[in-house]
Amino acid sequence: SRAGLAHLTTSMLPEGTASRTSAQISDEIEFLGSHLRSSASREHIVIMSDGLSATWRDALDVLGDLAQNAEFPDHELERVRANLLTDLRRVSDSPATISGRATRGVMFGPGTPYGHPLSGVESSVEEASEDDLKTFFGTNFQPGNSTFIIVGDLSLDEAVEAANESFGRWSAGQERVSAPAEAAVPTASQTTIYLADKPGAAQSVVRSGHLTIPRKDPRFMSLNLFNYIFGGQFGARLNMNLRQDKGYSYGYMSSIEWNLGPSMLIAGGGVQTAVTKETVIETLKEFGEILGDRPVTETEYSDAVDGIMRSIPSQFETQQHIISQLTRIVTFDLPDDYFTQYPQRLTETTLEDVRSAGSELLDIDHLNIVIAGDAAEIEPGLSELGLPIVPIDYEGRRL
Repeated sequence: SRAGLAHLTTSMLPEGTASRTSAQISDEIEFLGSHLRSSASREHIVIMSDGLSATWRDALDVLGDLAQNAEFPDHELERVRANLLTDLRRVSDSPATISGRATRGVMFGPGTPYGHPLSGVESSVEEASEDDLKTFFGTNFQPGNSTFIIVGDLSLDEAVEAANESFGRWSAGQERVSAPAEAAVPTASQTTIYLADKPGAAQSVVRSGHLTIPRKDPRFMSLNLFNYIFGGQFGARLNMNLRQDKGYSYGYMSSIEWNLGPSMLIAGGGVQTAVTKETVIETLKEFGEILGDRPVTETEYSDAVDGIMRSIPSQFETQQHIISQLTRIVTFDLPDDYFTQYPQRLTETTLEDVRSAGSELLDIDHLNIVIAGDAAEIEPGLSELGLPIVPIDYEGRRL
């Protein structure tokens, strides 16, 4: 019922504190040669500053002010709200955006913690008040559920000293409200097509998949390797078929959006309108073959282990990369030595582990196929597949 509130609150953080106006924050950060960033995701909110070694403490002082003393001036809120509403009104312009929002609603259920759009919907953004933002800020921005992460050319003692200076007086805010329970999403009796109509769309965006294990499940590594082979990189099965062989798409991949709760495994991409039916046929074929006549091969397994291993250094090239990886450790409550042990755990994952993860966790009989495209053009062909077709709106609600 409050879709977009976290996003709107976080977007407002640089717009003023009890002692600094929006303009003062902007001028001060610019003078320091620094940047401020604030963003809300499904599992965490990040407020970040980066800057020169000579001025990072001053930038951190501003960051601490935002985290502890943010105000939400009404005139700034109306400006940020107007920009966000403009973006939301453009959702219908893009089949890719429609597909992304609708897929969440189909997979998790519209209006649920994982199923609602992070940026909100027009009605919820229009209704959000200054008091709503202050309440959200007071109940969620607290020292007890926050972590200080710093990357740079400094010692641990310097980092602790800086944290104490900028955050040492941070006191608990309002009593936190328990997160709502995730609504149960009924499993379809069979693979089903969910069609979001975008009249005149130049292409169809197809996304097929289902919910799967949480990030902390012990089968994470096995399923991650399985996805890498199936569609997780350019040379994977899906892309080699639908892009390289068939020429239906510029890129047809699979991914797993890992969550503390159920994660989402999705395969798909944008395709030519005229081959929407054929794309679904090939997608279903790939899902079936990797569990049947064409199981993961030794070569695919070896190439996947090697590819993931070779990608590890690039994930730590910059300070931003390191911050992102450390944030994952915090978000998913992983061991402090997780990345030190990662290569060993990767090589200890066997071909049989990968095949077992696929057979145990891939449910090819109950796939959700979400398609955003011109229904008048694509529905007749899709009807020939013999699968149920359910019309949905752009948030994944059945019509």
